[in-house]
Amino acid sequence: MSRAMQNSEDEIKSLKAEVKSLRAENRELKQVVSEPLEHQQQTIEAEKKIKDQNEKLKKYNLELEQFTYVATHDLKSPLTNIQGYLDLLELDLVDPSEDIKDSLKWLKYSVAEARSVIVELTNALKARNNKEELLSSINLEELVESILSGMRSTILEKSIIFISDLSELNIIKYYPVALRSILQNIISNAIQYIGDSNPAEIHITSSSTESHISISIQDNGLGIDLEKDKAKVFGLFKRVSNDQNGSGIGMFIVNNLLKNYGGELAVESEIGKGSTFTVIIPNETNKE
Repeated sequence: MSRAMQNSEDEIKSLKAEVKSLRAENRELKQVVSEPLEHQQQTIEAEKKIKDQNEKLKKYNLELEQFTYVATHDLKSPLTNIQGYLDLLELDLVDPSEDIKDSLKWLKYSVAEARSVIVELTNALKARNNKEELLSSINLEELVESILSGMRSTILEKSIIFISDLSELNIIKYYPVALRSILQNIISNAIQYIGDSNPAEIHITSSSTESHISISIQDNGLGIDLEKDKAKVFGLFKRVSNDQNGSGIGMFIVNNLLKNYGGELAVESEIGKGSTFTVIIPNETNKE
């Protein structure tokens, strides 16, 4: 082989090696360039999705706000009418029995409480952009009494004994509308699943530490298999039992209110022995 041919072959090999090297480098460059572009595209898509979801959320919040305003406003008129008819009925009754007097008293009390709740909801809506404005002192005994008065007929029908011991902690700082809804849903749940316990009892107690306040609602009802059904307790439209009463939304509301306003819900239960739901919220009173 001539020296010229040898040089040509060496040059070709060298060129091939360089081409191979350049191709490899090009692949690396393409990968480096494509990754940011792909990542950028994903970011753009994610941002668009978030923007769309935020727009939907704003729309839903506005619709919910409008609905709440309409509901609270429209409820005032029928409640006023009920109050008026109760007053007239009380005047027209001749020598009513003690039972009738008692029923009228509790009906009027329930109407007054409903009007009070509407005022609280209206105030909460007005202060919706500043949660701190809603934070205020709450008398637990008065709140529990108010909630139970609205359930009085069911409590009497099921012969449930309520034992409240809020002496350890009665005045707390939290969000009144939220706490009313939280306790009302838990107590209603306890009443619904009290079963055939004899006697049927529901205990409400409170306690506190430097950092947290605990409010417990304990019943001796049907109980829950937590290993099997714990997810159902907090699920939307899910019931632990096949009982068709109730929407299955109550505990979902409780859990979400606590997430939004600060706190958590602890559950202990045993089938046939009852359940204890404990609301754990920050101790704002100690921060003063």
